[in-house]
Amino acid sequence: MNADAAVSPDSPPVAYLGPEGTFTHFVARQRFGENHPLTPLPSVEAVFDYLKDHPEAVGIVPIENSSGGIITATVDRILDESARIQVREEIALNVKLALLGREGDTIVRIYSHFAPFQHCERWLREHYPEARQITAPSTSNAIIFASQEPGSAAIGARESGARYGLEVLHYPLQAEVPNVTQFFIVGLEPNPVSPENHKTSLAVELPDASGSLFSFLEPFAKSGVNLKRIESRPIVGQPNKYRFFIEIQGSEADETVREALKSANAVSLRIRHLGSYPATRTFNS
Repeated sequence: MNADAAVSPDSPPVAYLGPEGTFTHFVARQRFGENHPLTPLPSVEAVFDYLKDHPEAVGIVPIENSSGGIITATVDRILDESARIQVREEIALNVKLALLGREGDTIVRIYSHFAPFQHCERWLREHYPEARQITAPSTSNAIIFASQEPGSAAIGARESGARYGLEVLHYPLQAEVPNVTQFFIVGLEPNPVSPENHKTSLAVELPDASGSLFSFLEPFAKSGVNLKRIESRPIVGQPNKYRFFIEIQGSEADETVREALKSANAVSLRIRHLGSYPATRTFNS
């Protein structure tokens, strides 16, 4: 199976974090092509809700940014058992950011998503220390807001400014620091077991006891299975109880991974498999 088999190019419509012009939209176009049906939605939560009503579809959502960290809204919806979400593919995007506004304006407000603000913190402190920073649901929303207010600018994709009458004031922002966003393609159906699936995601619940996390991790360490990501998230309605989102390198097609999972399962309250998937594609914005 090649990477394309994970999500077929002629698959049903793709939902993504919109509106048009977001980096998620860019990734969707790069991954599926300009002519593929794409459905923009206003939030990460809305993408997952769309999958409930359109079980044949897939969604594209950001999972982590190298400057802003994990996207908790994505993790929480993946961990939500009622959603029955499976991770189908991981895609990386090398992000370059622009400051968009009106030439000659005195900038008093800057809009963006929280991740670009994190990445550009030093640059903004040096160049616009007095400007108010306002967080928007997405970079495209930020550009729309800035286009409606004199004295406002936005941080987002360079090519998105012209759509809303904004010019590129500075580009690229803080380019000396790598800025990578990882995205998940998610759906309700799992990928077939394959050695070409490079990662596996798990939802894990452990006993509330000293050493339980160590006991869970030990089989992977002994087997040489690399853990790529581990996030602790509260279980809604159960105070002081937590569920782990864990990503390991390898596929259930690998006997070493299967044996490590078997040993880890023996010391867990519960392990729920969230999908094995390819993670080979990287795009440049």
